[in-house]
Amino acid sequence: MFTLINEFTVTGDVEEFRLVLEDFNRYMSAQPGAGGYRLLRSTRRPEVFVELAEWESAEAHQAAVRSDGFLPLVSRLRPLVEKSVPDLYETVRDEQTVAG
Repeated sequence: MFTLINEFTVTGDVEEFRLVLEDFNRYMSAQPGAGGYRLLRSTRRPEVFVELAEWESAEAHQAAVRSDGFLPLVSRLRPLVEKSVPDLYETVRDEQTVAG
């Protein structure tokens, strides 16, 4: 399992950013090998968002990034964010703790 972690610093309209990211997520979630998705927002820096997207393999993620629909979605995000810092991480250890 691989996880894409992408930190966005939003400088444009936050609601428009969220709508564009929803379209982006809908497209990427339909790609082969896509798994779960989460969007987080910083409580200290409300302009900072982090997305977590699960992929079954690095190759599946790369194929999605090279697909025809990817670049048009990226071009919609660019005017809304100051920076985007994506990276793909391989799961080394996964423990889930339930508070009780």
